[in-house]
Amino acid sequence: MKISQLVEQFLTELPIGCVLTEEQITRHLRDAVRQYCGYARLTSAQSLDTVHSDIYSSVAAAVDVDLTHSELAIIRPLWLLYNEYENATALEASRSQGADPYGRNTSESKQSILEYELSLPRLAFSYEVRSI
Repeated sequence: MKISQLVEQFLTELPIGCVLTEEQITRHLRDAVRQYCGYARLTSAQSLDTVHSDIYSSVAAAVDVDLTHSELAIIRPLWLLYNEYENATALEASRSQGADPYGRNTSESKQSILEYELSLPRLAFSYEVRSI
């Protein structure tokens, strides 16, 4: 699926209490894909590329890359954690206006992000099996 399709799908099933905009959600997905590209090459990358260089482009159409189900299985949890962290930040900021935030706070979300980012090299590792 393309990044734009994933964001559109996420917005249709947006959790109650999520205050994030479409731009924020898209940015978090791109950030998660960039993080993944640090350890593995996207399947949709050109065969000569070591990483998907288009993901770093400022042109939105170039960044709308295809993700396979296996890539998405690794990237999606990090994307959701990024969304959760920014949503928690916004909810904690609303505390000054009398709102009572719910769910995990920013420090808990940030810790989960750090733990997942540390495990990402292990999750993204793959090696082509060759027999002699």
